[in-house]
Amino acid sequence: MLELKKCNTDIEKEWAFVRDMPEDENGLTNQYHGVLRIEFEEKVLPEMHKHERGEDMPDWMVPQTTLYLWDNDRIVGQFRIRHYLTDALRTGAGHIGYFVAKEFRGKGYATEGLKQTLSLARGIISEDEIYLRVNKDNPASLKVMQNNGGKVVGDDEDHFFVRIPKYFDCGMEKDNYWFRYRAGAIIVRDGKMLFVKSNFGGYYYMIGGGVHLGEDSKSCVERETYEETGVKCTARRIAIICENFFHGVGGAIDGKDCHELEYYYLMDMPKEAIFETSTDDDEKLEWVALDELTNNDIRPVFLKSELKGVIEGGSLIHVINDDRNA
Repeated sequence: MLELKKCNTDIEKEWAFVRDMPEDENGLTNQYHGVLRIEFEEKVLPEMHKHERGEDMPDWMVPQTTLYLWDNDRIVGQFRIRHYLTDALRTGAGHIGYFVAKEFRGKGYATEGLKQTLSLARGIISEDEIYLRVNKDNPASLKVMQNNGGKVVGDDEDHFFVRIPKYFDCGMEKDNYWFRYRAGAIIVRDGKMLFVKSNFGGYYYMIGGGVHLGEDSKSCVERETYEETGVKCTARRIAIICENFFHGVGGAIDGKDCHELEYYYLMDMPKEAIFETSTDDDEKLEWVALDELTNNDIRPVFLKSELKGVIEGGSLIHVINDDRNA
């Protein structure tokens, strides 16, 4: 059984793990490499506990929780949560750093360890997103972050900067199945509708996103519209309820059997509103003429034939869309 535990669970095993961790690997530093057993117990462990409480820290440091990932009776990795961001962390290492011992890599330990760490971090950090950084020459670690919902939002010469939402969407995963409760925005102006153009395959899909736990679908679609377009639109009414089945392509859902319950709202916008040209995830926003919907790769596919009707005043429709065999 894989379990994340705070330090001071088993001093002997924690000391051996920390002693053997490299001084610096993929940007995660270990100032205690080679530490003696007595020093670990008398100095290092008390320091870790003080740093978690924010006591006796250097000026550049923020409170940090140190955790170990256990596979039954052995430690396979170390994970750290930095409780909030300084300017240096915001443009640097972010909230979470982790290390998995070489003999345990490629076996899913990092993905599960990060998943458990994120669950704890959401109750600790103050920011609305969880920031991570990964070296460009470490694609395996980038995949671990993407498997946990991470999205690349920028880069520098040596690193990718990854963001993971702090708030839980209403959804679940089991085996290869992925489910999400989602709200989408129908935004129309001058005979054209605003879509997101996917970075994976170039198809168009509706602006929107996952409903957060405790959030209603109307609030979700208004929030997501503002986050993605920079314009505060108002949800007028639900136009389509869709049960959508498809195979995931790219990112965290790549290769998964996906199932979404989607509420699509007709939106009202301020006059002369100026919309962004890309989303907060750096995907393009494009206006597609309603008369040209059938000539474009719109997903779910049924939107090509049904959108015009609901936009022109048609009643609420319920659709079961299955693109798994498309």
